[in-house]
Amino acid sequence: MTVGERIQMYRKQLEMSQEELGQKLLVSRQTISLWEKDQTIPTIDNLIRLREIFGVSVDEILGFENIEQNDEILPNESYQFTFSKEELNQIYRLQRRSIYKRLIIFTVLCVLMIVFFIGSSAPDIMIGFVLGMFLIGVISHIKGIRAYSKAWKNSTERICKSIYEYKVFDNYISVNIYRENERIRESKCFFTDIEQIQQFGKWLFLQFGGQSFIIRKSDLKENSAFYSYMYKNPAKTVDTPIPNKWRTTSFLLFVASLLSILGALALVGAMSEANGLFTENMWAFFLMTPIPIASIVLGYVLKSKGYKYKKNIIVGFIMTFFLCVYGSFVFIF
Repeated sequence: MTVGERIQMYRKQLEMSQEELGQKLLVSRQTISLWEKDQTIPTIDNLIRLREIFGVSVDEILGFENIEQNDEILPNESYQFTFSKEELNQIYRLQRRSIYKRLIIFTVLCVLMIVFFIGSSAPDIMIGFVLGMFLIGVISHIKGIRAYSKAWKNSTERICKSIYEYKVFDNYISVNIYRENERIRESKCFFTDIEQIQQFGKWLFLQFGGQSFIIRKSDLKENSAFYSYMYKNPAKTVDTPIPNKWRTTSFLLFVASLLSILGALALVGAMSEANGLFTENMWAFFLMTPIPIASIVLGYVLKSKGYKYKKNIIVGFIMTFFLCVYGSFVFIF
């Protein structure tokens, strides 16, 4: 079908005469007739006006979409999602909860360390170091929370006005975003390029190319490729259910890693009471490093099996770093 034939088809669908269409476009009836006979083609300005009148995209008027559809393989799955403000607020609360959880854990650890140092008459430089670390960390977390809240509020209106279309093919996913009956964005992602599929309650977050796309789980087929991808690619899966034995081990090592620095402080305190020295006994912090290192190892084991692993790896690296830093004070001071 030519451009002129499509203009004629859309005009007749609206039951408009050539003269009526010309009046809307501020052109003559003869100009419309020349378009429909393919003797001339509309200018860019007229194409934009035709798009608004017909309620279709410029690509559809020019026939580009039909060419793509003829060459394109039909998708295995196809979904369209729209999201309300209430639904987006639920997602925001779920995501915000994990951010606040990290801030609370960090604050509790720092407060316990400060109290212990003060109670054990530690050098002022160490108390100042921990207090500075605490203030910098809290400010950083608060700035992160505010930036995240601002970004989410700015994107809420845009998401509510958009339609998200997902087409799943054999080895890639096509994501199209429509607003006011016009496709404003088209993204193509091969399964191997997916960075992560993360679960938040009733929703999945598909992440690739530094962007996140929301998928409502209740609308997916039971055998959807999104689920099969998650289980076939466990290294990139988040929130896969963990068997009890792994869950218990993960939790115990996670808690032990968090408490390892307090255990090291208690050990140094006991040694200091015996010999009257404090800084010279801080090498004992190194004795606790096997605990967070074990948490890191377990995290990578869980990752290879497709289970939740990040908290063990993250807390393992953080606690190992602090234990090594404090243990090094004996050489520095």
